Amino acid sequence: MRKRLWQIDQILVDLEDRDATVSIVHLASLSEVIVKFRLSPKQMENGALPLRKRIECLAADIILDLGSFLDSLPD
Repeated sequence: MRKRLWQIDQILVDLEDRDATVSIVHLASLSEVIVKFRLSPKQMENGALPLRKRIECLAADIILDLGSFLDSLPD
């Protein structure tokens, strides 16, 4: 079974400005990464639970992109 390395700690959504802030904690090192991004009006149309899932997926994609970028840098 694959070990979970990241845990979503907190999700904040500013409904007026459509800003999302996601706090993600690396369980092995206890490092915290805060991801901030703006949602489109279309992404805000559904209820709270689908919005939360969408925000979690977007934050996970950003973390994976960051990890891939850092892995590609020469030592």
